[in-house]
Amino acid sequence: MALLSTRIVYSGVNSVEFFAMAFVVPSQKVLPNGLRLVKISLPSLHSLTSFLVVRSGSRFESQDNAGIAHFLEHLVFKGTAKYPTTREIAESIEGVGGHFNAWTANDHTVYWNTVPAKWWERSLEVALELAFFPRLRQSDIEKERSVILEEMRMIRDDPARFVDDLCGEITFPNHPLGRMVIGNEQAVRTMKWDDFQAYHQTHYAPSQTLLVVAGRLPPSERIEQHLARQTAALRPRPVSSATPFTGPSRQNIKLMTKPTDQTHFMLGSADKSLGLKAQSRFIGVLLNTVLGSGMSARLFLQIRERLGLAYAIYSQTACFEETGGIFIYGGVNTEKTIEALQALKTELLRLQDEPIGEKELAKAKELITGAYELRSDDPLELCRWYGVNRLLGADETIEEAQGIIRAITASQLQQLSRRLFAKDRLTLAVIGPHNSASPLRQVLDR
Repeated sequence: MALLSTRIVYSGVNSVEFFAMAFVVPSQKVLPNGLRLVKISLPSLHSLTSFLVVRSGSRFESQDNAGIAHFLEHLVFKGTAKYPTTREIAESIEGVGGHFNAWTANDHTVYWNTVPAKWWERSLEVALELAFFPRLRQSDIEKERSVILEEMRMIRDDPARFVDDLCGEITFPNHPLGRMVIGNEQAVRTMKWDDFQAYHQTHYAPSQTLLVVAGRLPPSERIEQHLARQTAALRPRPVSSATPFTGPSRQNIKLMTKPTDQTHFMLGSADKSLGLKAQSRFIGVLLNTVLGSGMSARLFLQIRERLGLAYAIYSQTACFEETGGIFIYGGVNTEKTIEALQALKTELLRLQDEPIGEKELAKAKELITGAYELRSDDPLELCRWYGVNRLLGADETIEEAQGIIRAITASQLQQLSRRLFAKDRLTLAVIGPHNSASPLRQVLDR
């Protein structure tokens, strides 16, 4: 149920301009108790998606309760006030043909479901029940504790996944953003019922929650009346604060020596200009696309196709409220680790030294803006965009984001590259059968 851890009209070709699509226009309202409601009407659909996002995650934890947000997300599926068992929760959605799930990330937790539109009341009810009215029984805590400990071990046995956590740890050192979302074993073993109650009371408040409903909607007044009844017992509370990350990242290397068949690495760099509240983050989105998003990106074409050094090589962005970063993953033949890292470093230097050409830049922009158009056809993706982003401080519509992307220049990309990929900013996590980090550090220092 958990994910451990994310925007126009066609132009330039006359023949397709007639097919320019109309984007959705979400409406937003704040209820008296502080709950934000976003409605996205998609009348051509036969379904409705409820997407409830809470400002809860690993960045709102301490070392002593690290992992409690993810643990709590598991526990709420054990029973709520109206649906006392896991089976009753599941049947409430699956019994009408729907599906549902949840995930926890560094800075948010989501509960979502999709049902046939006529069951819209059930959809809203289940999302609210899970978030605000869990039973949190001691017996469920003990059973789920062992499940999460096994999930921890599963993650550690998957180096392609675990290297992401190691890179986060050194990119955001001594900060909650650098902790694993699943937490640490000592904290998970010692969490008590009172801890879950206290965390839930603090973070699961209407003022820290945003609900998106997307699809074939009933009249607005019916939705708001239903929500008023469901949340009548909830009172406004202050929004909890989060310790800001004041960095940029600083050069750091973490090596986990392990007898793996491949070497797995992740190279990262963080900068405040990539935070969700900064429109400049879209420069990072575009830079990431040029560098490592898809089979036409530089990393794939050079490191996999031309040099044959890796099976998997890609980059991704991570944007939080006040900071963000670009992270590059590679799974390589251990004997070619240094060669692959040198080839990666060459590509990073190339971005700093040479402006991106007009044709490549146009292709990257079209890749992003086209992907945003496809995203607009998916209610769950719309909910993610207008739910997670708005809760955490980003308020651009998809069309506005596309306009920002189209206006970015090669000079802006080069400036960000020089800042973000400077050698004193790079972090590198490696898992594999290596005895020393010295050769890895030499690559970063060149």
